[in-house]
Parts: sequence; C-alpha cells; structure tokens
Amino acid sequence: MLGQVERGTSSPTVATLWKIATGLQVPFTALLQDASSAQQIRARDQTVLFEDGKRFQVYSTYSAPGSPVELFRVVLLPGCKRQAEGHGQGVMESITVYQGNLIVTLGDEGFDLVPGDALNFVADVPHTYENRGATPCTVHMAIFYPGMSLGAGGAAPLQRP
Repeated sequence: MLGQVERGTSSPTVATLWKIATGLQVPFTALLQDASSAQQIRARDQTVLFEDGKRFQVYSTYSAPGSPVELFRVVLLPGCKRQAEGHGQGVMESITVYQGNLIVTLGDEGFDLVPGDALNFVADVPHTYENRGATPCTVHMAIFYPGMSLGAGGAAPLQRP
C-alpha cells in the first residue's frame, strides 16, 4: 500500500493512515500537515478526510510535531456508521457532542450521547461511531497518545524502564 501511495496509484483510507501512524508510532495528523508556532486554519482550509461514503468527515483542527494530542471536528451525516480499529496501546479518546446524537460502541457496551455529553475511553480496542438520527451529528474529538515525547524532533515514544 505504501508503494502505491508513493507512486500516486492509490489514495489511502483513514483506516490505512491510522495503521501507518500506529506503525510509525506518530500521531495520525503527523502524516497530514506541517506545524508552525502559530497556525490559523480557516474552516475551508482544514485537512478533511472522508469515510463511509463521505458520511464520516474528519477535520483536523490541531496537531503539532512532538505533541501527544490531536484535535478534530468530526461530522457524521445521517446513517453514518464508522468502525474504527484500535489505536496504539493506551491511546485515549475524548469525544464531546455538539449537535445531533452519537452512539459509540466499545465491545458490547454502547453509549448514547446527546449535545453536551462527553465520553472518554481507552481507544486501543475496536470501536464504532454511529449516527442513527435524521440530522448531522457534530463532535469534537481529542486523541491522547501516552508516552509521546514533546521534543522538537517529532513525536517519538518514550522508553519505558
């Protein structure tokens, strides 16, 4: 797949990019954009990725080399069901719903979230995001990568004793 992407014969899916980032032990958005000391990102200029027939839309709103945190605005159109593979060991997600209704499933447990609700969970297991409603669902998503270095050389795992 990496060879196909390099040759321009294939575009990676969100799932493929997550796998590459996990394999490289870097935040997902490290593969998508450069960072500077101050960065204004207009809504029209935000990096966007689509899945599930464009019903799952992920807009990168913050990432920086070496930062253990990434922030996203996620829009799930009606009927969207996005099954995410587990991220790296210990990776945490925090989701806050701003509009619509979101169902997050972790294993056999489902969480029904409405505007203002938040869900924090260890995301190193498969999980599903679903909008069963008739209107779009907009959420804020933060992803925390434990053990990431904050050095200027980019994100790298800290050595465990």
